[in-house]
Amino acid sequence: MEIQQLRHMQSAARHSSYARAATECFTSRQNIAHSVKALEAELGVALFERKGNGVVLTPAGKIVARRVDGIVAAVDSLRFMFVDMDDQDRTLSLAISNNLFAGIPYGVDEYFVEWGSRLRFVEMDCERCYRAVLSGKVDAAIMSCMEREFQSCSSYEVMDSPAFIITDESSPLAAKEFVSVSDLKNQRLLLMSEPTFQYEPLFAQLDLLGYDRNDVNVIASTGSMVHMVRKHGGGISGIVSAKFADKPPAGTAVVQISDPQLKWHFYILYRLSAESSSMVMKLAQGVRSAFKADSIETYPMSL
Repeated sequence: MEIQQLRHMQSAARHSSYARAATECFTSRQNIAHSVKALEAELGVALFERKGNGVVLTPAGKIVARRVDGIVAAVDSLRFMFVDMDDQDRTLSLAISNNLFAGIPYGVDEYFVEWGSRLRFVEMDCERCYRAVLSGKVDAAIMSCMEREFQSCSSYEVMDSPAFIITDESSPLAAKEFVSVSDLKNQRLLLMSEPTFQYEPLFAQLDLLGYDRNDVNVIASTGSMVHMVRKHGGGISGIVSAKFADKPPAGTAVVQISDPQLKWHFYILYRLSAESSSMVMKLAQGVRSAFKADSIETYPMSL
């Protein structure tokens, strides 16, 4: 049993696809399949079964996958333990999605401060963050979006959090405990980026309901979102993070979206083959620890 085989299995489980796992691991689909078969022969159980054009874990595969995650994490912790954090000549360039800093816990801010001048941030929308990683313009991207896959780069998920809408307190939606996607089909929606990337799972469902994408407005800041919700009343809603759940701005109400598939996910994207990947993973593990250590239950998600 080799660590590379475990990484191949882990990637195939994450993507439900040997082909996508191959892209992430910079290898061939045949090598992914070979690694899985070797593990199955050694363990004496089937790990995956076919489903449509992809694969899914078998019940035994799910048990193995949980152990594999722990093993790979332990190996990675050794790999990144001795990255030279005192090397003042090495700077990480990081793309960060718009408004992300407004939604992360204080402990994560403090962790970034510890890195000092070794971090250089540039803020942009989520899709541009992703493209910047692919093109090599930045070492990594720190971003939040509803669950999705990232072709041709690696992703490290730090945390997830429910998604919410913010609406005028007079809106019928304000009286609900949860809102469904169907509740949003007649709403004018305010978003922080174009719907085709950050909000892809939401709009996949809305499109099936006949939602008119002309009712979407992309705005620059959370302050503008709150202003528009207050000004235009119950026919308009913004998509926001858990940050607003406990203390919504005056005149507004915040309601959780009921579908658990529409959670926010906080990702760090990077290229595994890049010279900076070890340092990026050191950063990523520290960010995850800072999130877990923070006592505030409002996790990372940008709006």
